[in-house]
Amino acid sequence: MNRYDRDMMHNRELIYDAKGQLHKADERYKKGDKGAKKEMIHDRELIHDAKGEIHRIDVEKHGFEASAHKIHKHMKH
Repeated sequence: MNRYDRDMMHNRELIYDAKGQLHKADERYKKGDKGAKKEMIHDRELIHDAKGEIHRIDVEKHGFEASAHKIHKHMKH
């Protein structure tokens, strides 16, 4: 497994963990724990940053935008 794949797997694990923490904080917030709101905001930021990092790694790996790759793949030459 190369460095790109390891980094992407790590970022996907971070997203998975942050989503679990976000869900737990949301449950506490709904029960009246107002301090959980800051934790929810932090978890959303972690998810956003990890998704951005996955996108950056994907662009580095393929050398161009992944969405552009899908378009080029389906174009007739």
